[in-house]
Amino acid sequence: MDRRLLLLVVAVVALVGVVNATVYAYRWITGTVTIAGSDQATGAACTGFYSSTEQGIPNEYLPEVGKNYNAQTYGSNRISVSTGDVVCEWNGYKLYESIEVSIPITVGSWYIQDFYGFGYYRGTGSVYVYFRVDDDATDGDYLATAYLIIRDTEGGEKARLNLLSSGDQKGPIELSPRDGLRLDLYFDAKSTITNTVTVKFKVGVYVTQESGEAPTIGTSP
Repeated sequence: MDRRLLLLVVAVVALVGVVNATVYAYRWITGTVTIAGSDQATGAACTGFYSSTEQGIPNEYLPEVGKNYNAQTYGSNRISVSTGDVVCEWNGYKLYESIEVSIPITVGSWYIQDFYGFGYYRGTGSVYVYFRVDDDATDGDYLATAYLIIRDTEGGEKARLNLLSSGDQKGPIELSPRDGLRLDLYFDAKSTITNTVTVKFKVGVYVTQESGEAPTIGTSP
């Protein structure tokens, strides 16, 4: 092959390679996260789950709720509540980021009163709390009715969350420092159940210091 023709072929191949190349404009994010301990939490950070009975929290700190955290349901069976990480702490008392509640029941209707509480301890202004069904309790279609009922410490109903409806959201519920909420559950288990079954659900609790800032669908971690 003529040398000039060979050079021409090489040049054309190189040109085609350039045309087909992917070109990137580069941008970037750097970040610094500063993390304080649970004893420094304030405002929305100093909210969480608690049982005053379980921890012996005096009512001058937070209202007396969560009295039935280990109540007997039937036979020797009891409610069991496991707590997650401590997110706010003072004088040895704790507010927890999450709880996992195990509720043994039989078919029929059950009302679980005051199984745990949710409170706001340390801050200088109000916080606003939203409850949302992140994962519903429709596994196997075993429950005819399922509600999480949020009450104030006097027993007044603040919101009722349908645990069979994914995305059901209630709020805002305004809390001032040292306010608390009582959590109740209601279940109607279908009589067609013959073997022991398990139904799971997940409720997200969203707290903000900004009024009117409701969480939107898709913000669940």
